[in-house]
Amino acid sequence: MQVRWEHLTPPEFKKLAREEQVCILPIGSLERHGDHMPFGTDGIVVHDVCVRAAGKEPCVVFPPYWFGQVHEASCFAGTINFPTDLTCTIFQHLLDEIARNGFKKILIVNGHGGNTNFLQYFMMSQADREVDYTVYLTFAYGGDKFKALDIWEAPGGGHADECETSLIMAAAPGTVIMEQQTQPEPILPKHDLSHLNRIYTGLWWYDNYPENVTGTPSLGSEEKGEAALSAAAEDLSEVIRTVKDDTVLPAMQKEFYARVRAKKENV
Repeated sequence: MQVRWEHLTPPEFKKLAREEQVCILPIGSLERHGDHMPFGTDGIVVHDVCVRAAGKEPCVVFPPYWFGQVHEASCFAGTINFPTDLTCTIFQHLLDEIARNGFKKILIVNGHGGNTNFLQYFMMSQADREVDYTVYLTFAYGGDKFKALDIWEAPGGGHADECETSLIMAAAPGTVIMEQQTQPEPILPKHDLSHLNRIYTGLWWYDNYPENVTGTPSLGSEEKGEAALSAAAEDLSEVIRTVKDDTVLPAMQKEFYARVRAKKENV
């Protein structure tokens, strides 16, 4: 079954939207992943997971959305980073447009760790506006099957490491050029700001990994990546089913909106 928004014909699109009512929105980033991996890794991989999952639990999959939060990598060539207000505004309009095309539920699937706080804040902000659709958020690699994989040989750093190198090898064969990874491995956090105990700074990631690469990339393989993509897709298909079956959050959202309206009327 075809599930990719950009590949569907109008009759296919209308049928799938009407029958399933769910659209998956994969979000990644355009940023440096060391010297050996493509800029689009996060979006390519999360979109692959979403398409595989939708093949198991049918719904429409939006094309990969590239423009997440990536301030910490804005010093690198190849990074696209929008101002904060523009990032939020465009993303909000995107959700509205997806809903306008017939979807009552939108599942955002995050494939870039740097988006996490931005997306959680964005989700909280949805309480400020009344809409006729419900938004859900999940992380592409947080499920039990993915976490249970025992194929990794080295501790992960979470970025351009053995795991992520493997994922992009499987999702986009031929895009990794391993001989361009010339940093001594394992690539460990530098902690130059360790003297700032209990103090948060927006440069914490850059402090630890100034080349935006971690762990032991050379241990990556397409076989490991295929196993990881399959596990992530299995996990996500279960999330899609949960979203489809959910009636509690839409009802709670309507109740919340009603109370907001009542408060305004009583002021």
